[in-house]
Amino acid sequence: MIEIEIGNKEYKVKEAKSDSEKEKGLQGVKELSEDEGMLFYFDPPQDVSFWMKGVEIPLDIIFINDD
Repeated sequence: MIEIEIGNKEYKVKEAKSDSEKEKGLQGVKELSEDEGMLFYFDPPQDVSFWMKGVEIPLDIIFINDD
C-alpha cells in the first residue's frame, strides 16, 4: 500500500500493475474506508473501461493523466 495526495487529501491505495492485479481489482473486498482505494497503472496511457464484476462495495472512478 502506498500513500498519494490528490488536492489537499491523502489516500492509502493498493497498486494494480500486473494484468492479474488489474483483472482482480477490488473483487471480494467487503469494506473500504473513505481514504482508501486502488491505483491502476497503464503504461503507455490508453483508453480503458472497467467492469465491476464481484465488487460488493460502491466505488467512484477517477482518471488521472500526466497533464
